[in-house]
Amino acid sequence: MRLFEVEDRFTNDLETLLRNLVGRSDSERSSQTLSYPALSNLLNNMGYGGINYDTFKNIYDNSPSLQPLIANFDEDKIVLGTKTEAEPEPTQGLSTPKGPSVDTMAKSAGKDYQKSLS
Repeated sequence: MRLFEVEDRFTNDLETLLRNLVGRSDSERSSQTLSYPALSNLLNNMGYGGINYDTFKNIYDNSPSLQPLIANFDEDKIVLGTKTEAEPEPTQGLSTPKGPSVDTMAKSAGKDYQKSLS
């Protein structure tokens, strides 16, 4: 089998692996850093060969679906794009709605319901 015949499958499997790692990191509320030997070990368990920085960079540059999963990477490690790594959403320009709070509305509705039963 030639490499180009399995290239898309490898990219899809790598994306699935990274999504699982990001999901696990998000549920544990921790950031995830992955070394290339550790990623190679995970890929070996899936039946693929090892991966290095140059190969990963080439796949990353050519696969837009992988890019949101990666916060940063260099020659030593890959930092996954977990929720803890994501920048907080800007709140500038958003205002708190005017009017009664949810608790106040709930109490009022409860009282109105009790009156309707009487």
